[in-house]
Amino acid sequence: MPSVALSMIVKNGADTLRPCLESVRGVVEQIVIADTGSTDHTCEIAREFNANIISVPWENDFAKARNAALEPVRTDWVLVLDADEELDRDGAENIPQLLQAADVGGYVTPIRNYVGARFGRGWDRTSVPNDGRHPRAKDAPAYFTHENCRFFRRHPKIYFTGRVHELVENQVSALGYKLAAATFCIHHFGQLANAHVRDGKAMLYQELLRLRVQEHPEDPLGWVLLGLQEYECGKKALEGLRCFARCLALEPRAAEAWLFTGMILVDLGKYQEALTALEQDRREGRVTALREQLRGDALQGLGRFQEARLAYRRALKCTGTNDPLLESKLGYTEVKAGQKNTGLAKLRSAARAAPGIFAIHDRLMKACIMADRLPEAAEVAEGLAQASPNPKFYLRAASIRAELQQWQQTAAILSRGLLLFPQSLELRNAYAEAETMRLKGTAEGREGAQATQHP
Repeated sequence: MPSVALSMIVKNGADTLRPCLESVRGVVEQIVIADTGSTDHTCEIAREFNANIISVPWENDFAKARNAALEPVRTDWVLVLDADEELDRDGAENIPQLLQAADVGGYVTPIRNYVGARFGRGWDRTSVPNDGRHPRAKDAPAYFTHENCRFFRRHPKIYFTGRVHELVENQVSALGYKLAAATFCIHHFGQLANAHVRDGKAMLYQELLRLRVQEHPEDPLGWVLLGLQEYECGKKALEGLRCFARCLALEPRAAEAWLFTGMILVDLGKYQEALTALEQDRREGRVTALREQLRGDALQGLGRFQEARLAYRRALKCTGTNDPLLESKLGYTEVKAGQKNTGLAKLRSAARAAPGIFAIHDRLMKACIMADRLPEAAEVAEGLAQASPNPKFYLRAASIRAELQQWQQTAAILSRGLLLFPQSLELRNAYAEAETMRLKGTAEGREGAQATQHP
């Protein structure tokens, strides 16, 4: 039976390393850990598992560190994990079967990235609801999946390339081996770390990606990776577009660059340009859900509501799961297209399914106003003001009650807002006006009652 080793690079991974190593117990015969400067108990934990620990200086190059961690490996195959990852429970059963394929040099492995929000995106994939497969991620509402070759033959010509987002796929293929799909997954918990840790990693990746394109300006993938990092982490939309344009100048068929170009253009409100870019991405599969959702956003921005409706329907079908955020976009578009009842039904369903998502309830409120359902719009607006306290939300809720001439409710909403935001001049002025109208209405009501009693 071919043998397997675990190869890792770790720095200050004491909080998560033990469950990671436990997950490969009985699967690997050798553990190699390249420590890049830990100051915690990483090495002590590694020794509990009889790991071969080597000290590797960190030189801002993930591939270089990973290749150093491959050097001491003496087995036939290598499994690569990070300290914030674990091998799935099916690994122990399925890995021995994978070792029998003589023409396969590596297995492309699904990596589940658990995230702290129900709706989101990773690379070109939308997140899906957590199915509870791993107990450690029980509180994570969702995850998104990406694939890398994390399980491959130990061969001197199979090594990592890329200063960051490093890969071995090209080396495996260059030797004439096939890349096959793994029948197990890896669980990644890094996105569940606190914001300080995540921000630190994002800044490091941004720095390394800039170095990567400086060293290899002819590499299209490097420009895509940097563009997405600049946009998502650096909040630099125009810099992201510039990076994608550099990629497309090198490789005009780079579908990811077209997709992300369209995504940024939608955010910038350049809807027709976004549609043109998105049409260049003709891939099918998991990416379709994100692309169709972006197309729907662009078409709605252009007022092409029936086309937007079809795009959102396709996106929902591609997700394969109930997605309240998408359902709310579809419902809002239907209301705009004149299909008020069906659209509002979808919006209400989405709001029930996701009570804490502001965007969904905001769409429901606006749709109720468009459909002339002001009492319902008022209730939704008041809920939004309570859930996300902000002076403008209280003003908006009060304005709907004022439109209904419900001055007592109007004054009560503004009074609650003033308790939270006593310095808000807009709230004070609106409250004074509402009180005037309330008192006027009360006085008129008394006069009407007296006139009825004494004709």
